[in-house]
Amino acid sequence: MWMGTNTRSSGIYIIGDIHWGTHLCQFYQTKQDLMDMLVPYFKAGLEDNEFCLWITSQPPYVEEAKEALRNSVPGIDVYLEKGQIEIIPYAHWLLEEDIFDLERLLNGWVEKLNEALANGYDGLRLTVNIPWLENENWNGFVKLEEKMDNVIENCQIMALCTYFLDRCSAIEIIDIVVNHRFSLIKREGIWEQIENPGRKKVEKSAICAVQDTEVESGESYDHLEELVKERTLQLEKAYKQLKESEIDLSEAQKMAHIGSWKWDIVTGELYWSDEIYLIFGLNPQEFRATYNAFFNYIHPNDRDFVDNAIKKALKGEQPYDNDHRIISADGEERIVHSHGEVIFDEKNTPIRMRGTLQDITERTKIEDSLILSEERYRSFIQNFTGIAFQQDKDFNLEFVKGNVEEITGYSEEELMSKKRWKKIVEKEDLPLFLKKEREIKNACSPYYGKLSYRIRCKDGKIKWVHEVYQKIPGKNGRSDNHQSTITDVTERIKAKETLVKIEDARKKEIHHRIKNNLQVISSLLDLQAEKFIHREAVTTPEILEAFRESQNRVISMSLIHEELYKGEGTDTLDFSEYLQKLAGNLLQTYSLRSKNVHLYMDLEENAFFNMDTAVPLGIIVNELVSNSLKHAFTEKERDIRIRLCREELDHEISKSFFSLTISDNGKGIPENIELGRVESLGLQLVSILVDQVDGEIELKRVRGTEFRITFWVAER
Repeated sequence: MWMGTNTRSSGIYIIGDIHWGTHLCQFYQTKQDLMDMLVPYFKAGLEDNEFCLWITSQPPYVEEAKEALRNSVPGIDVYLEKGQIEIIPYAHWLLEEDIFDLERLLNGWVEKLNEALANGYDGLRLTVNIPWLENENWNGFVKLEEKMDNVIENCQIMALCTYFLDRCSAIEIIDIVVNHRFSLIKREGIWEQIENPGRKKVEKSAICAVQDTEVESGESYDHLEELVKERTLQLEKAYKQLKESEIDLSEAQKMAHIGSWKWDIVTGELYWSDEIYLIFGLNPQEFRATYNAFFNYIHPNDRDFVDNAIKKALKGEQPYDNDHRIISADGEERIVHSHGEVIFDEKNTPIRMRGTLQDITERTKIEDSLILSEERYRSFIQNFTGIAFQQDKDFNLEFVKGNVEEITGYSEEELMSKKRWKKIVEKEDLPLFLKKEREIKNACSPYYGKLSYRIRCKDGKIKWVHEVYQKIPGKNGRSDNHQSTITDVTERIKAKETLVKIEDARKKEIHHRIKNNLQVISSLLDLQAEKFIHREAVTTPEILEAFRESQNRVISMSLIHEELYKGEGTDTLDFSEYLQKLAGNLLQTYSLRSKNVHLYMDLEENAFFNMDTAVPLGIIVNELVSNSLKHAFTEKERDIRIRLCREELDHEISKSFFSLTISDNGKGIPENIELGRVESLGLQLVSILVDQVDGEIELKRVRGTEFRITFWVAER
């Protein structure tokens, strides 16, 4: 252990004088706690001709530290100018790609000590604020702390490590105290020291051994030899540890793609670590690193920039810290981050420069990709005319962006404070909206859907919105969440409703005109029949009957268009209501034959058919009822029955199965007449029209005649 022949002032009143090799720590809670110890600590070092190194992590930062020293140390600016004290951020020493690197720290201290001794200083006094570690790295840190202690105790170094108390557990505090000679902690506003008894015992033994060598000269030689052996073992151990740290440093550089360099400005010699050779694609055995050779591999467009940055650093105008491009030996363009610091002599002349070079090509690509993604996202949000939002698993709003105020009247903050979008959903549409939420919550993720509904804006106006939503699966144990886009479709809905009204009016007009035209045709047929009635040459009623039948068929179609015209503009009509009017018209047409005829109707309510079904069925009813009135009856009581009923409903295909039955109690159709072979135009027409509606017809001859037609109708 390095003890020296005299003691050094610690500057800390509760510790007093200490020896070189002392490793102590301080637990602090505030910035003022740090200043209470660090300012007098460095004041004593500066006054005792020691080189001082202050490595900051938590506040105070560099400028705050300088200001604190100015308030207590006369001539601090002189010390700073001549370089007796350096105050630098911890990132220069402790972190490589956000990884705590104690090996780099120790190597840097030894290098700083050698420079200090070469420049005539008595030794190195330093402090370092340890950035806190994750739990899984703590055990490794404790072992490295032991290594730190071994290096310090053999050198003209004293080190004060500071720890933020609120980040320390009880076990960690014990680990820290064990690895330091003194520990400083504030209790009830008073600073106290905790002295490591084990270390104190070792120091006392070493001091006694030295004193014994001065008193007992016969035993002094042997004892001195033992001390030399012990010192030799310690130096060998320290050398081995340094070699191990070099290996560890090399491995760390490989993992981080970062290398270290040194440039002797006087001789022009340039030292590169192995990793820098790898970055440049060069072989250390074949390439001699020089300043000019280094410049040959810098991208031609970046050479002036790098050259100017180095010149400014050598003049002390600005630190050397920049990104630039290189062309590797295989011609590949890569991006590197260079950082360096200049070492000046007592005349403020730059003599050396050292630093790091890191390959950041992949990181830059990722950063550029992220920037591009952010720009695209920002552009999308700026140009997006709707609202985009995210919700948690319980549909609470977590994120809202877009034309929120333009659509809803609420600001983003107001809408977020409500937490739930459904609070502005119109009450009449809320059940549909809640059904959608239940479907999303119970569905497997991912899940997609869309829905149109109304919202009530801040000013009370109602707007239609269209939502496209999806369920996003959670990752790493996190819950699913939901995201949606909302667009204002009010004008589109209004336009659609207007078009529907226009289309309905157009259809009604068409039906009206068709009905009028069919009525004109019916009137013409009626006039033509009147002419035949008054001609003496016409002896058979068949011609008149043909005119009347054609007229009835036209009227049956005309009635359909009349119903559609009077309706709500849809393409469907209430077929039961239509049958009542059609049957009444037939009875009136055949008024002489329909005396004593009783018409019974059993009709399904809300039986709405479209034109493709209603027109053929209307003509079928016209033909069959007309036949009954013309041919079925004698003078006895006569009954005609029309029955329309829904037999079954198929929910899967949204169709209903109907049956239409027209029957009478007349004399019936002879057994030798088959429905498919009759010569009657009317019955032939019935067969054709049944096929047209994809139906089936069945003829029964029990107590008269019964036609049963079955068919499927799509539900509206």
